[in-house]
Amino acid sequence: MASRFFARGSSSEDDTETESESEEYSTTEETSSESESETESSSESENEKSGVNRFLVSDSDSDSDSEDNRRVLRSAKDKRVEELSTIVEEIRNKLKINDWVGVGTNFDKLNKQLDKIRRAGNLTKTPKIYVKALVEMEDALAAALANKEAKKSMSKSNAKALNAMKQNLKKNNKDYEAEIKARRDAGDEDDSDEDTDSDSYDESDVEAEAEDDGFEKVKSKQEKKKVPFTQMDPKDITYGMVMKKSHELMLARGRKGTDKRDQAKTMEFAVKVAKTESQRAQMTLNLISAFFDMASALHTHLPIPIWNRACASILDVLALLERCPYVTVDETFEQDYSEEQEGPEEGAAVTVAGNLIGCLERLDDEWFKSLQVIDPHTEDYVDRLKDELVILAVAQKVSNYFAKTAQHSVVARIALRQVEHLYFKTEAVYKAMRALAEIKKKEAASAEPAAEPEAKAAAAVELEEEEIVPVALPADFTMEEDPHALMKDLVHFIYKNADERTKARAMLCDIYHKSIHNDFYTARDLLLMSHLQDAVLNMDIATQLLFNRTMAQIGLCAFRKGLIPDAHHCLSELYASGRIREILAQGVLLRYHDRTPEQEKLEKRRQMPFHMHINLELLESVNLISAMLLETIHLVNINTETRRRVSKSFWRLVEHYDKLTFMGPPENVRDHVMTGTYALSQGDWKRCAEVISKLGVWDLLPQKAEVLEMLTSKIKEEALRIYVTTFGPHYSSIAVDQLCKMFDVSENTVQTIVSRLIISEDIHGSWHQPTQTIVMRSSSSNTTKLQKLALRCVSSAQILVESNEKALALRTGSLREREDGGGKGKGRGDWEGRDGKQGRGRKWNPHGKATGGYRDRKGQRGDRGDRGDRRDRKGHHHRRDHGHQDVAYSSFQRRKQEGPREMATLSKRRN
Repeated sequence: MASRFFARGSSSEDDTETESESEEYSTTEETSSESESETESSSESENEKSGVNRFLVSDSDSDSDSEDNRRVLRSAKDKRVEELSTIVEEIRNKLKINDWVGVGTNFDKLNKQLDKIRRAGNLTKTPKIYVKALVEMEDALAAALANKEAKKSMSKSNAKALNAMKQNLKKNNKDYEAEIKARRDAGDEDDSDEDTDSDSYDESDVEAEAEDDGFEKVKSKQEKKKVPFTQMDPKDITYGMVMKKSHELMLARGRKGTDKRDQAKTMEFAVKVAKTESQRAQMTLNLISAFFDMASALHTHLPIPIWNRACASILDVLALLERCPYVTVDETFEQDYSEEQEGPEEGAAVTVAGNLIGCLERLDDEWFKSLQVIDPHTEDYVDRLKDELVILAVAQKVSNYFAKTAQHSVVARIALRQVEHLYFKTEAVYKAMRALAEIKKKEAASAEPAAEPEAKAAAAVELEEEEIVPVALPADFTMEEDPHALMKDLVHFIYKNADERTKARAMLCDIYHKSIHNDFYTARDLLLMSHLQDAVLNMDIATQLLFNRTMAQIGLCAFRKGLIPDAHHCLSELYASGRIREILAQGVLLRYHDRTPEQEKLEKRRQMPFHMHINLELLESVNLISAMLLETIHLVNINTETRRRVSKSFWRLVEHYDKLTFMGPPENVRDHVMTGTYALSQGDWKRCAEVISKLGVWDLLPQKAEVLEMLTSKIKEEALRIYVTTFGPHYSSIAVDQLCKMFDVSENTVQTIVSRLIISEDIHGSWHQPTQTIVMRSSSSNTTKLQKLALRCVSSAQILVESNEKALALRTGSLREREDGGGKGKGRGDWEGRDGKQGRGRKWNPHGKATGGYRDRKGQRGDRGDRGDRRDRKGHHHRRDHGHQDVAYSSFQRRKQEGPREMATLSKRRN
């Protein structure tokens, strides 16, 4: 029995496999051979008799069951069409019951399904079933909106869905206006055509997708012969195909997995096969956008070869706009990318979508970012700097284009870009730049004639990043001979037509430009009249950095002019923060850890390229030397008040060097300045001038000899002022000729300096014109330096004695008795009265309870505010001759005799 059971099972399994195989390969066939049918019927009869199939097969006719349960296979196309029909039927059901929430949900599914069908196959036209559904929804929507009573009775969610459906359907039907109109005109003729096999697809389009159940897709001959867009014959490409392909590429921008290089190649091919000049301009603008998309991130720059191609494309667009004035570019224009459209006639006015000024600004920003990361000490940096001429040429052409249409605000933005490229250049640098432009123009003219746009596009299809092809400078690019006149024209145009921020930046650039050309007074007047220093805190960070750089240049300009106080005033504010690198955008401080990574990236993006840096060593030298010339006079004068000091950083440096035990030869800027300060404080102007002139930063100045000569004269004048102030009281008279010989200055200089000292009462003397001498008058205040130091020593000793006496009095208890008032009197025992007056030589009145004050020895009452000597319980007077000095009185008397507190100086230790 067992063998019979397994034998029958095996035969049934073989028959089942045979049947399944025959079903797979005969899904659409209706006829078969008689032998096959007899075999099937005999196998089925055996299955009915077998015990196994009693539990698996029903009692019904096996032949009919096998036909009903036969598996029907459909292609992916049929499945998607069926899904589309199901969604449409669901929308109709929801419309019947006025369920707009369900209609909106199914409408979204319908659009998604249609997109899926479009992506899966080559859809040539919109399915009729979809258009019919749109017509039905429009009619139902109009009826629902017209029925006010039914709308009021709707639920809140349903009414909200109705309003949303109104907006969504209106927006969606804009793309199908022609199909909807044709459908309405046809009426009910096409109602029976709901089979979307022929409506949705062309007969030649066959789905080629692999099914999830393992079936392979079958490709048609036309699909096998289909070639990519970039490999098609340009003669077979139409105007609409180019626009459609461009639209597809634009929609794919920014999507995950999009190959940016492939997009750029396809767009370059579209430029090559463009049918009209306007289409070529549109495709080139799209190509420029594709180039800019190839930057990996905001903090990284565009590769230089891609930047060169983008720059060349912009120049091509500008040349095309000059050649075809009927083509205009408007960034607000919405371009039509439909495939059915035909190209416009040549010469007809055409507008294309694009943003020329945005392309220029992006080109400039990418060039700026590349200079931030290139090593400035290499040839690559110098070669990259030469591309600045190309940016200026593009800016000039874009400005001319917008000037023709009288768009002054846009021209002002471009003028600011030009100003920011020119304001930091000296006259020598500008002339060298202009000479380089002439050389490049000659090279471009002597080279081979420019190729046609098609040839250039064909040569640029392969984007080779390793090969850097320089951009040819346009032949019509010109630069003004006078940089001052060019800056003046640009800045004045900005003042008339730009916004406030642009005006402020243009003003700062103009002040910077005048400062580097030694026009200090004009730059200072512009800064003071504009009140930028008052409003700079409310500006953006980039403008604040520009303001700091401008202040630094004004300080350097004032120093070159010999205006030491003005130079120190401009630079001291910058060095007061202690972050000179950061506020000039020439470095990032690493000691601050409270910044986020995003803030660090933003700060690095604001850093200036190396060729725009201001030498920090030169700034520090100018700041310290200006402080030395202003502060040394206070350094040697021991009675100078603290409030007269103007440079806190200089005094901190003095205190630091004053604490050093040994001071070696100068090595850096600070050592040189401090060595010169010590020599100047002793009147040795030769030593001071020699040390200061050895600084290497003076080689950075083009007028080195004039600056050193000016600096030496300032050192002489300051040494003369210090000598007369310090050693003048030791003379009864000083000859002018002697001072002229000592400090190598003229008589007019000596008379000017000494007269100012006499007027300010720094010295006590007068002029004796017949003998050309300075007569010094003795005064109690004209004490010598030794006497001043002795007074300081006495003051310190007095303070020490008073402290010891107070400590002794606290220990013995006598001070506590004096503070309690002593005696039996209940009157006031204050050391000082309410009015602060002091009474001396008076005794304490034991009957002070009634009077509340002091009386003298004759019994006369003094003022309540007076203070006299007190008696203790034994009646003794606490007088000064008893050895107990009044602490408060001694301190007051000492301050009265001493005058202003004196300060220690470097010269004290050096002498």
